[in-house]
Formats: sequence, structure tokens, C-alpha cells
Amino acid sequence: MKEHTILVVDDNRTNLQIIRDILEKDYNLMLAISGKAALKFMTKKTPDLILLDLMMPEMDGRETFAAIRMNPRHKNIPVIFLTANKDEDVEVECLNMGASDFITKPIVPEVLKRRISNTLELEDLHRDLHGRIRKKTQEIELLSLQAIAAIVHAVEARDIDTKGHSIRVAGYTRAIARQMGYSENIVEQFYQTALLHDVGKIGIPDSILKKKGRLMPEEYESIKEHTTIGANILSAISTISYLEDGARYHHERFDGSGYPRGLAGDEIPIIGRIIAVADVYDAFVSRRTYKDTMSNSSARKEMIAGSGTQFDPGILSVFIRLLDNGTIDEIRQSCEEEEERED
Repeated sequence: MKEHTILVVDDNRTNLQIIRDILEKDYNLMLAISGKAALKFMTKKTPDLILLDLMMPEMDGRETFAAIRMNPRHKNIPVIFLTANKDEDVEVECLNMGASDFITKPIVPEVLKRRISNTLELEDLHRDLHGRIRKKTQEIELLSLQAIAAIVHAVEARDIDTKGHSIRVAGYTRAIARQMGYSENIVEQFYQTALLHDVGKIGIPDSILKKKGRLMPEEYESIKEHTTIGANILSAISTISYLEDGARYHHERFDGSGYPRGLAGDEIPIIGRIIAVADVYDAFVSRRTYKDTMSNSSARKEMIAGSGTQFDPGILSVFIRLLDNGTIDEIRQSCEEEEERED
């Protein structure tokens, strides 16, 4: 079975025929008579390797190579230049451009086969190694996420008022993101991000975190640090690039009066704006030692009053729809039932 596809680009039809005769038994071939034709082929199929003639009219090999590399999907395809020019400076120039190899004409069949085989073997090894590294990184970071989630549960266990808060906020965040049209992959990443948004509270002293009365100004400044602490903890996990953004920015306000950076509007990462809505709603309707629970209708009014100041109006409108159609209540009830089973 022919596993690899090679795009051959040469303005000389005789050369294309010679190369086809040499390679067609071992590879799937695409033959292009010009650089423009090659680029058109590549919009339909991505080759595993490109044989590219250096000297062609209209669009020469250098220009074609540059155009290929402009497409992010094609920037890593190995390219072997073909040319009758045996000047060493030309070979060095091609390699410096990023070519994988350089073959002089007239084509020697065994040389062509060996150079292609070596290049593809090296590329396959590179992809395999990259895949293994990515898989191992994901495994390690999954363990990190699980460990951090355990820390979140430990944080919430320190304060009965906040038990279950993070998983409810994560559930609301997932529903909002899904309603906003994000892919399921992004939705689940947003869920993980929201689940860990308060992880920084692990660094806040119990005397402040569990205080029953109103916080003193200096105590309030201390508890605000949980956003930065959490972001620093999560910054080591690179596969979810915005994981730390949920921790850092969920207390920013749409009008710029929030913390820790006082960002406003679209300056606030989208995950921070979504979690901000979910987080405040859950605080409104949950019991605290310093306040009673708030009804959905009262929470709804308070949330709407914060549109454009505390909350992103677009995100808030999505949340209100979910609140009105019962989705938010369903999520809350499901989370509470899960907490009861765990108890």
C-alpha cells in the first residue's frame, strides 16, 4: 500500500515523466507543471513531501517555496529542491531557506529514491516522537489537573459556605459556553478552567477565608490575591492555554473597576468574563454565614442591574436565557445531588 504522497513540481514535462517512472510504484504522486499549479493542488490535498524545481518561469522554486510556507498547514512539509545548477552557493541558499535536501539534475534514480526515503523516514520519526511527547505531556498535565482539582476540594472543605461552589460554577460556565456556540472541546476546556478558578484560595489564611464578619480593608486586599496565586499555580499547565486566565480574571469587571488588573470590556479574556457571571450568580443564591440565600428572581434582577458595568452584556443575556428556561436550576440541582451522594 502506498502510504506517502509526493508533489512533484517541474515546468519540464519530460522531467515529470522521468520522476513519475521512478517513483510511481512506491508513492502516490501529484504532478504540477508550475508553481501556481502546485499551490492549487495543495488546496485540495496536502502532500507528505514536495520535489520542487528551482528554475521555473513566472514563479520559480524560491517563490513557490515561500508561498507554500505562508500557509500554516504547509509550513512543515519537507521540500527537496531539484536543479541542474551545481553551484555550492545555490545549494547552501536552498538549505538556508529551510529545504530538507537538494538534488542535482540529471536525476539519478537510486539517488532520488534514497534521498526521498531518508527524508520521509526522518519526518515520520519526527512526527512519531512529537506525538509521543504530546501524549506524555497530556498525561502528565491530566494528573496535574486532577491534583489541582483535589486541592480545590480541600480548599472548599475548609469553608462550609463554599462547598460545591466550584463545580456549580463550572457547570454554569459549560452551559454558557455551549449556548454561545463553542465546540465541545473548547466547552470542556472552559469547564476545567472554571472548576479551578478559585484554586488560589489555598494560599489565603483561614483567619481571612473563614471570617464570619465583614473583612477589614487589608483583609480584603489579601483575599483578592487568590486570583494571582491561582493563576501562578495553573500557569505550569500549557495544553490549556487559558487555564490560568480563569483564575486570574474572574473578578475583573466589564467597566474596568475589577481586579487584579483593572481590565475592561474585551480586554478581559472571554473565559474570565464567562466565569464572572457564573461565579456571582452562585454567590447570590448560595447561603453564607453573613447572608441568606437569594431567590432566582432577586438574583436575576441583581445580575441584570450589573449588565455593562460588572458583566459583559452579551454573556449575561445568554446566562439569563439559560436561567429563564430552567437550565441553570437543573445544573444546580444535579450538583447538589452529587454532593449528597459524596457525603
